Amino acid sequence: MAHISFAAETPTITAPPSPQAESVATKNNAVDLGLKIIADYPADALSYALLGSAYYNTGQADEAVKYLRKCLELNPAQADAYQVLALIAYEKGKPEEAASLCHEAIKHGLISPEVLNRLGRSLMDLGQTDEAVKTLQQAVALPRTTSESCYLLGQACLQSGDFAAAKQSFLRAITLTPDHTQAFFGLFNACNRLHQPEEAARYREQFQKLEAIDRKALSERSAEEDSLAGLPQVKRMVARTFFGAAQVYASHGQTNQSSELLQKSANLDPDNTTYRFALEKHFLQLKDINGGFQVFSKMAEAEPKNPLNTYFLGRFQLRLQHPDEAEKSFIKVQDLAPNWFEGYRALAELYLKANQKLPQALRLARMVVELEPTAPHFFFLAVASEKNHDRPSALKAIKQALERNPNEPKYQQFLQFLEKPPEPSK
Repeated sequence: MAHISFAAETPTITAPPSPQAESVATKNNAVDLGLKIIADYPADALSYALLGSAYYNTGQADEAVKYLRKCLELNPAQADAYQVLALIAYEKGKPEEAASLCHEAIKHGLISPEVLNRLGRSLMDLGQTDEAVKTLQQAVALPRTTSESCYLLGQACLQSGDFAAAKQSFLRAITLTPDHTQAFFGLFNACNRLHQPEEAARYREQFQKLEAIDRKALSERSAEEDSLAGLPQVKRMVARTFFGAAQVYASHGQTNQSSELLQKSANLDPDNTTYRFALEKHFLQLKDINGGFQVFSKMAEAEPKNPLNTYFLGRFQLRLQHPDEAEKSFIKVQDLAPNWFEGYRALAELYLKANQKLPQALRLARMVVELEPTAPHFFFLAVASEKNHDRPSALKAIKQALERNPNEPKYQQFLQFLEKPPEPSK
């Protein structure tokens, strides 16, 4: 009689995909989505812009150009398409074409650091230094200046011979990004031209240190990393594609698909508030407060350490008239992100609207201003101070708001209210 072996089967263990494999799969998902949207809505220009961007992200520039051009045939005002085409042209060594495309993007309303920086680079390559300086001055004047804009302005000023202005721009770049290697090299060059040898030597030494760190990081980069910019960057790029796709589906009344894609965008780019605000707006437009609460509950449960999910959960808890739960959520946001003003402001607003815990609301409002001293936040502090019957502090805060935005009627009216003598108590 033959011996029969009943050996236990060895369970198959599937290894998680490498970062490189996940990057490729993520980008291919964006291409597949773009193809599906074009099949669903072949007359929608944004569909072709999304697919063009997705192809660009997979390194297929020629395919990208084909679909981006088709997008512009359908809608010549689609500014994003010009931006990606300008990037492709610049990478192909065509600065004149890149500059022309950037001008088209700006003409159609896309005035962003990316477009202005690309235009500035192209103009420098073409030797149009004065125009490059003007363009990059516009870039650094935008509300949220980037260190790259400051660095490029420094380069343009160097090219124009204005070495003092170049030095100031490079200094601003390293203020925004302290380890900006090339900005230190720019400072070395500018100080040399300004006959400041001691400063030049100091900046050259810092440049050499940072360059050595950069080389080491490059040599140690894992083979599993995506060859372009790493998995996190790939996910951020693809999140933009999913977000655009959500807008297309929403414009055609496909709310379920739009909601699903907005959630995917938020999951791919966990630090981005844009997708979560859009998701919140989506449920508010549908008047589905409970649906929004359920979605953000699941997101907060899946990523308990992500303050954004908890913050938006708290906002829906408030809308459902659950202030105690919202209070807990906003306190948790402060624990998770102690340097983010929104957690403090949300809790302060909760207390002020309920007319409860007013001293705590005032402390929170002061924290908001400390973290981000903007005109709206000084106005908020003025309101919190007045609620606490601290009129001198309220006056001081509203005046600081007006210093930053003197033409805001709301601030002017509140100042007039505060300057009126208080009515005598009966």
